[in-house]
Amino acid sequence: MINSTKFILLIQIVLFAMMGCNNTGTPPEALLPVPSEKQFHWQEQEMLMFVHFGIKTFYPSDNHMGDGTEDPNKFNPEQLDAKQWVQAAIAGGFKGIVLTSKHHDGFCNWQTATTDHCVKSSPWKNGKGDVVKELADACHEAGILFGIYSSIYDRNYEHSGKDKAAYSDFYIAQLTELLTNYGQVDELWFDGFGATNMTVDFKEVSEVIRKHQPGALVYDSGTLVKFMPEDCARFPGAHGGLKDPNWSFINEDGPWYPTEASLIAQGNWFHVNEPIISLEKLKEYYLSTVGLNAVALINVAPNQDGLIDQASIVRLKEFKKWIDGLYENDLAQGEGAKISADAWRAKAREFSPKLVADDNYDTYFATDDGINSASIEIDLGKLMNVRGVILQEYIPLGQRVASFSIECFDGQDWVEVAAQETIGYKKIIMGNSPETSGKPFPKTEKIRLVISNSRACPLISTFKIIGAAEQ
Repeated sequence: MINSTKFILLIQIVLFAMMGCNNTGTPPEALLPVPSEKQFHWQEQEMLMFVHFGIKTFYPSDNHMGDGTEDPNKFNPEQLDAKQWVQAAIAGGFKGIVLTSKHHDGFCNWQTATTDHCVKSSPWKNGKGDVVKELADACHEAGILFGIYSSIYDRNYEHSGKDKAAYSDFYIAQLTELLTNYGQVDELWFDGFGATNMTVDFKEVSEVIRKHQPGALVYDSGTLVKFMPEDCARFPGAHGGLKDPNWSFINEDGPWYPTEASLIAQGNWFHVNEPIISLEKLKEYYLSTVGLNAVALINVAPNQDGLIDQASIVRLKEFKKWIDGLYENDLAQGEGAKISADAWRAKAREFSPKLVADDNYDTYFATDDGINSASIEIDLGKLMNVRGVILQEYIPLGQRVASFSIECFDGQDWVEVAAQETIGYKKIIMGNSPETSGKPFPKTEKIRLVISNSRACPLISTFKIIGAAEQ
């Protein structure tokens, strides 16, 4: 007597075999390198909020570094409300917060046993406060990601007269506190600035991370990737937005090594009594990071009261409204829209071009093996105003597209609007942008994605056409 589970499995096997006999096609093999589950989940978040807050908040200046001699008595954020930070992040569309637990000045935002240069030496909450705990608790309660930045460079230690060779043990002791006292940590952020000034055993650091927070994504500044290649994301080379091409690896031999771009929306990292940047600048940040296959880490600095400015929260809400608007009017899903391709994998419905508009990342258009070019056309049914396009590759099977263009039909000919190299997890091309050389999208009835070169058969999960709010 066969049990029900085995029966269902047998039926699935038979159906899969029958599908193969009918030439419906099988999924392509993965093209290395590919993201780990952890790396992919992190990429899906798209935007995280960076929070620089510490002793330097109370020494505002054009120099965000600090020198390690700052007086802990000045640290007194009497109205600090980590829940307010979390709500501000959610209002802006961020999926988590990364906090500076310790910056280059060496001041620790938690109750550490390693040094007195920390919150326990401050008047805040009579020396009993713990910024890391308050934010960790608030993030966990709200269900958003919680991340910890811990500077490798420590100017307080450097100038303390302590044995420099012992710094590795000191640093690892601090890291162990951070990884064991605050629940789940989703990202660890290691700033490479000044790292060569200190002596740290990074192999031991990787072992401590894997022991205590094996689920954490590690922004490693090049220090840890050789010890934990399936866990890391990388510095893109400078703070700010990116440019095409942006591959999620450095070499085709691997490992998968995606980029996280860190940008300043307010302050000189730390709050310096200046307002948040304009909405237009925030839009630029989004398009040059999330829109170029990177995760955006955007800094919004709390003030000396321990609160994010109300004007900043208003701007963040405007920012999220604009982001939401990019996805609300997808012309590819319009009533008269028709999607076609020159060919697709075994002509199987499992890889049909129609899947690029089904709002399901896990379904995708694909070509047959050995076919490394493709064209997907979307007939809108009538002349429409187009603001831009959103493209996504199915990266669990590897990043593939190496050259493509977006073309619009002007009634007589196909006109190239943009030509780029990479897509990756997400590529957003807006009119009047660097990607279109400043040109708008023309009013058009038809638009197509033309892939001229791919590392293997291309896999396109998403092809959205961003329409105007009213047509």
